[in-house]
Amino acid sequence: MIAIINLASLFSFNRVNAMDRRQRFKKHDWLISKTQSILEHYSCPESCNASCCKTHIIDFRRKEYERILKNVDKESANILKSNAVKSELEGCYKAIVGNCPLLINSKCRIYDNRPEACRSFPFVIIPDEEAGFGLTLLLCPMSVNIIQDYAQWYESVNSTMHSRLNALYEQYKNIDKNNDFCIEMKEHNLDSFIEFLEKR
Repeated sequence: MIAIINLASLFSFNRVNAMDRRQRFKKHDWLISKTQSILEHYSCPESCNASCCKTHIIDFRRKEYERILKNVDKESANILKSNAVKSELEGCYKAIVGNCPLLINSKCRIYDNRPEACRSFPFVIIPDEEAGFGLTLLLCPMSVNIIQDYAQWYESVNSTMHSRLNALYEQYKNIDKNNDFCIEMKEHNLDSFIEFLEKR
């Protein structure tokens, strides 16, 4: 079953997980690889106003943060250093909160070196008390296309979910900025969905 949930509520629980730290981050990396395989088939529309970069927290792992500082121009590095604060998310080192100062006319000035959180958007990997991490898909101008394809994939799997996802697509297909409501994506569906995308 796919649940439509409010993103803010996902961060409200105690982050003590049942899985040990190594297992959790192995799963985190696995989910990242799956999101990248899905996102190879999509791109942000030109009309996107980068609202995701203006309203969400962007978290950096320590090595990632240090790598970005080394690989961007001096001005961008200084902007990042002066705006990054200590992250409260487990396993992360720094964070940018709210409107990203690295945007120029809604375009990222370090796009080729952007952090993992940005590369994975509109997928968000959420800490999960039992499973370690779970995967959600936020609603935005690009993700509605993923939802449409996910509905098509579900047609041969579960007709009820196919209908629900189609209805969700119809409701949000003209969305012009990201929305804090998201769809939970079950990990056991990911490989099959990726295979579906690759065969199109």
